[in-house]
Amino acid sequence: MCIHCGTPVPSTAADSRFCCTGCAYVHALLQEEGLEKFYELRGEQTLVPVSTQALRDQDFEWLAQATREAEEKALADATVARLHLGVQGMSCLGCVWLMERVHQQQPGAGRITIHASRGDLEVEWNVGAFAPIEFAKRLQHFGYLLGPSTGIGKGKPAADDLVRRMGLCGAFAMNAMAFTLPTYLGMSRSFVFAEWFDLVAACSATLALLLGGSYFAGKSWRALQHGVLHIDTPIALGIGAAWLGAMIGWATGVDGLKYFDFVATFIFLMLVGRWLQQFAVERNSRRMLQGAVVADTVMVCHADGSTEAKAIRDIAVGDSIRLKPGELCPVRAQLSSPHVGISLEWINGESAATERTSGQLVPSGALVVSNRPVEVEVLESWEGSLLQRLVASDRPEHVFSPFVGALLKWYLAVVVLIGIAGGAAWLLMGSSVVTALQVMISVFVVSCPCALGVAAPFADDLANGLLQRLGVFVRTGFLWQRLVRVRSVLFDKTGTLTAENPTLENPEALDTLDPASRQALSQLVHASLHPISRSIFDALGSFNIASQQDASPAVEEVVGMGLLLQAEHGATYALGRPGWKDDGNYSGNSEDVVFSRDGKRLAAFAFEDRLRPSTRAAMDRLRQSGLTVQLLSGDRHEKVARIAAQLGLEESAWHAEMTPDQKAASVRQAGASQTLFIGDGANDSLAFDEALCAGSPVTGKNFLERKADFYFLGNSLRFLPDLLSVAHRRMLAVRCVFTFALVYNASAIALALAGVMSPLLAAVLMPASSVVTLGIAQLMLGQWGRKMKGQDRKTDPQTVRGANGEVALS
Repeated sequence: MCIHCGTPVPSTAADSRFCCTGCAYVHALLQEEGLEKFYELRGEQTLVPVSTQALRDQDFEWLAQATREAEEKALADATVARLHLGVQGMSCLGCVWLMERVHQQQPGAGRITIHASRGDLEVEWNVGAFAPIEFAKRLQHFGYLLGPSTGIGKGKPAADDLVRRMGLCGAFAMNAMAFTLPTYLGMSRSFVFAEWFDLVAACSATLALLLGGSYFAGKSWRALQHGVLHIDTPIALGIGAAWLGAMIGWATGVDGLKYFDFVATFIFLMLVGRWLQQFAVERNSRRMLQGAVVADTVMVCHADGSTEAKAIRDIAVGDSIRLKPGELCPVRAQLSSPHVGISLEWINGESAATERTSGQLVPSGALVVSNRPVEVEVLESWEGSLLQRLVASDRPEHVFSPFVGALLKWYLAVVVLIGIAGGAAWLLMGSSVVTALQVMISVFVVSCPCALGVAAPFADDLANGLLQRLGVFVRTGFLWQRLVRVRSVLFDKTGTLTAENPTLENPEALDTLDPASRQALSQLVHASLHPISRSIFDALGSFNIASQQDASPAVEEVVGMGLLLQAEHGATYALGRPGWKDDGNYSGNSEDVVFSRDGKRLAAFAFEDRLRPSTRAAMDRLRQSGLTVQLLSGDRHEKVARIAAQLGLEESAWHAEMTPDQKAASVRQAGASQTLFIGDGANDSLAFDEALCAGSPVTGKNFLERKADFYFLGNSLRFLPDLLSVAHRRMLAVRCVFTFALVYNASAIALALAGVMSPLLAAVLMPASSVVTLGIAQLMLGQWGRKMKGQDRKTDPQTVRGANGEVALS
């Protein structure tokens, strides 16, 4: 495991202690500055691996604007300036401690409040005394990225609302139980305060119903309006029946119907279960900054040389727009600038940069990788562009499988029929209406689905915890129900099966450089967006090169050739095509770029598209389990063929040069209702929409990560078979819980039909059954999790049920 973040270390890693160069860099920085206490506070918790993107230059123009607005407001109100900011990369108490220490080191630092659960922070300072941008850059050195806050001022997260409901309903439940307990202990009805005790219990149950019960009733009603049976329907039915019976019993003086404590306690437990589900989903979503995929405005250039910001939806054919380095071209356009480098990886998955000259077309979604702004003439509106279509696409949310939906319908029908039949039977036997009503309501009360409301969310939380050890984070609550239906796994290539950037084949060439040359190389590639530059920057991350973060060298780009740097001591460094600025012999085969000083070759680098670590082993395990594996790529045929050969895929199992529509069609052909798709680019968006479930690596593009059912960190795909294994283990745990619940409900209903189900017995059985179901889930998943952690997977095979049955995954 990586000694910095705790995620698995790929077998191909240059340093067996770290999963990536980002973690190695931050670890060295912590050691250098005496901040090792971070690891003591982290404990055994898995952290977010440090993306090398967190160490590259970031555009803080938004933060500069936010700072100006905050200070202007502070001056007008004669108070301190204040900013709410989102944080990416914060995982544990150690992260909070480290961020506080970094803040204290900044000149003019005021108060800081860090909300780890919300993934944001608040800073205050006296105007002019503190520089938020410098603070953001300093945090970036340690792998934390700041962005606009998404929670404060824009509505509280759903989990926060549940916490408030849960806390108040917990208090109401304690009140109801406290004032009902004397009755269970034999308090006489003639006691002077007996009626007051009933009144307090009734008020507590009613308040719990209004505050907490309305949550389930509202969701159930909205689902029924759309003709869908929701999981909250039986919960709402049981809560409503218990409260109605209790009120009737209170009004008529029938103690056998007073379920006040049951109502309040049951609502509290159901809210706890629902909070478990939503908290995990929101927590994982907040691990990433939720910035816009495409900027809302673009800079339009006028004939007189002036510029103005214009909403992207308002740009028209003929407008001239200016694009900054790293900005996407939102629409199809014609290049006005003389020469520019662009990347089409978002559109066709091709990682190599291409060149465009004045008059040539720039497609919608092209990324500017040159280090200077470019101008293009708009050829289509935003509404008609490919990028708008991909950004606007969305995934449907089908929460339940057909089996679960049918089970809910039968469950409700059977419970209602048994309750009504039981009440009618007692009437026919000559009992009073009150007795018959007591039997019917008791059936509704004791058959409430505690397993669905508490144990299943608890099993989800345990499963989420198992995946986090592998660097996988679940974003949607319905993922587990879908994963067990997967029979086909489809992959994008570039950035998914392979690394996001070409891999440096000869990193040992970096070791031959002297410190001055190494720093010059770092300065050359630091701000460059070219895939080759990003690869070299990633490889340099293993060196302690913190000084380059503070340097602002003047790097000249010669598009199509390379980069030039004039060093302070007069030397000229160049990184580019062989033979461009170097005097070495060019073989033409093993060199992609050459690094030179004053024309003298210092190092030559070769690159290739390389599979992520453990990819072949993960693919083999998936195929062995009976799953169908396919590769869908927009990249060139020869490059896809080479990767497919490395994976052992037959010719029919891979496809090249695919458009987004063709990828979506392939998902439908493979069986959308049983397909898992994993991709990372905008060209995968339509395929995401078709697939049963979808996952994405975290690339920093902030696009598919936001619509994926799960995302993963780190460089390895070894987690994928384990992801499916956890899903099936979770399903087994839930089935065991349901089996117990079925036996419990059958026994409890039998007691209710026999007329012996009292409120006291219901109040005892309900929490007791919930504890048992939680214990079953913990036993099934907790024990299996310890095996995952304590044993090597090669000697402790797990299982996954594929289309051909259950086989070992070694």
